[in-house]
Amino acid sequence: MKIKLLSMKGDCAVIEHPIDLYYLTGLSLSRGMLLVTAQESVLFVDGRYLAKAQKEAPCPVQLWEGDAPIRWLQENHSKTIEFDSAKTSYEEFTHLQKKLGNIELIPTPSLLKRQRGVKRPDEIAALRRAADVTWKGYKHIAGLLKEGVSEKELAMEFEFFVRKAGASELSFPPIIAFGENSAFPHYPAGEAKLKKNQIVLMDLGAVVDQYRGDLTRVHFFGKVDPELENMLAWTQQAQKAAIDAVRPGTPISELNRLARGVFAEHGVLDLFVHGLGHGVGLEIHEFPSLKVDSPDQTVLLEPGMVFTIEPGLYRPGLGGVRWEDMVLVTSNGSEKLFPS
Repeated sequence: MKIKLLSMKGDCAVIEHPIDLYYLTGLSLSRGMLLVTAQESVLFVDGRYLAKAQKEAPCPVQLWEGDAPIRWLQENHSKTIEFDSAKTSYEEFTHLQKKLGNIELIPTPSLLKRQRGVKRPDEIAALRRAADVTWKGYKHIAGLLKEGVSEKELAMEFEFFVRKAGASELSFPPIIAFGENSAFPHYPAGEAKLKKNQIVLMDLGAVVDQYRGDLTRVHFFGKVDPELENMLAWTQQAQKAAIDAVRPGTPISELNRLARGVFAEHGVLDLFVHGLGHGVGLEIHEFPSLKVDSPDQTVLLEPGMVFTIEPGLYRPGLGGVRWEDMVLVTSNGSEKLFPS
């Protein structure tokens, strides 16, 4: 199998970030360097990974001793080298600059973001598995809601359940917030115990086969303030407006326009304090970003993109709501990866 990059600005691209290395080679490496040209590619690893990489890598593998990658670049007469300026440290950059002499270094921020943004069929299948385990874990702890249970207890129950169900880890520490705590969008599950007539917000995710699930749901444990009920209804309306517009060719800005328009209509846009969503895959936050001030607002949706749509409203002292689904762009529309 030949390793291909969708676009290259130089004779050779240098890939070092462990997640990008996994994406291109299928190998979990804490340290490695992949050099990719239009004709060939080679992976340099140290002795810890050499035998496994030589057996499983989709390209030739060499031992990373001293400046072995530098020598390979010089021997292959590379004149321009592209590197990921968002992930390469300044120390590594100056080392390359010093060692490569007259070879020009071309910085490209997030070199693989566009390529990783459109998921392959095998990635979509893994995301479906992650979503399925996440959903089952959510349903499990939703069934445990009772007076006196703590936020931390539910968080631990979620992790225990999804690990037994096949997850290797959590996508992020569970956000489980009771009552007024739900007004903090990234609230860490704490010691608070559930009381009757409180709102419950749960933001959860499980990792299966390296890919991440991400789901947020809200429950009313008894009767709650009518304002929170309205906030949830408006949030679900905003999410539906955005999801209904998801199809190839739609600009991300249109999703924001529709969702934010619902909130503006009800006079609560000031309570929407975070982005509309984010790409999800090997990382929990990937390209594209659905933040209203993101450069990605001009990006046109493509089949195979997977991202969250998660509008929310938060009123300090009362509580907050968020409703989040993972959405796959299909050839003629979209598909939610969680049940309705």
